[in-house]
Amino acid sequence: MLFGALLLIVGIAFVLWGAERFTEGAIRTARLFAISPFFLGAIVSGLEPENLVTGLAGAVGGLPQIALGTVIGAAIFMLTGGLGLALLLVPMEVRIPRAGALAMAASLVPFGVALMNDGVVSRAEGALLSSVAIGLMAWLYKRSPAFLRTPEEEESSRRPSRLSALGLLVVGVGVMLLGAALVIQGVKALIGTLGLSETFLGMTVVALGESLEETARMVTPARRGHPELAWGNVVGTVVVLLGFNLGAIALVRPLAADPLVLRLHVPYLIACTLLVGGALLAARRLGRGFGALLVLLYLLYLGLNLPHLFAS
Repeated sequence: MLFGALLLIVGIAFVLWGAERFTEGAIRTARLFAISPFFLGAIVSGLEPENLVTGLAGAVGGLPQIALGTVIGAAIFMLTGGLGLALLLVPMEVRIPRAGALAMAASLVPFGVALMNDGVVSRAEGALLSSVAIGLMAWLYKRSPAFLRTPEEEESSRRPSRLSALGLLVVGVGVMLLGAALVIQGVKALIGTLGLSETFLGMTVVALGESLEETARMVTPARRGHPELAWGNVVGTVVVLLGFNLGAIALVRPLAADPLVLRLHVPYLIACTLLVGGALLAARRLGRGFGALLVLLYLLYLGLNLPHLFAS
């Protein structure tokens, strides 16, 4: 049991460290292009390489609920616990294109159809999900106003450290792959020794462990006067997780959802997405009251999962 827990913790730490290196490399590469802070947040934070790598490892390792947890459980935490904690710490103005909230809602359609149709995300559905996500991100790019770079940024863009950026990307991917392998081995050990439910581990433990940095990704830019970066993280994460990540995982191996996932987790995610998307459309500023509501929703989600702690 202790060995399994240690593997899980170390694996998550490796994945998160690797994801930071990967993200830094992506940011350095992205600075070559004059794109809006909102879209930068959406594409860089939304990419969620740690979730994708662990999801792929779960699918290949025969743990489909772990793979689904890196999509559904992670999105639920980001929309409730992660965003809620961020708003409790730093209330944020809503300065983003309306297309952001609309893209979140649009991503629910193929996601819901793929899962609720027969409970299995096939390779064909995976290809459709990934294609829709790419299309939505392209639409967000077109709807996001570009920003003007300073003279210093223009000068640095003419002398980009391509080798440094590429090195960070390579190191990040390598460490994430190692961490994902450790996570899967740790989960298997915990399932075998404690009899814990794969669905519970995937939707809560693995999803929470790999999404804790979401709060920091939202708080830091908000404190520095760039809440659009934080909202880009929210929008991009939903679109990418529900579309591109789920689609890519299903392309590698089709995913069959546990009945509990279809009864509880999918409807809960859809409701939370619509709640946050509606708030982004209706409000000019979201503060601590809304943050407290989101945290309570995540605590409720954890409470609903507790009866299903152990495998039946």
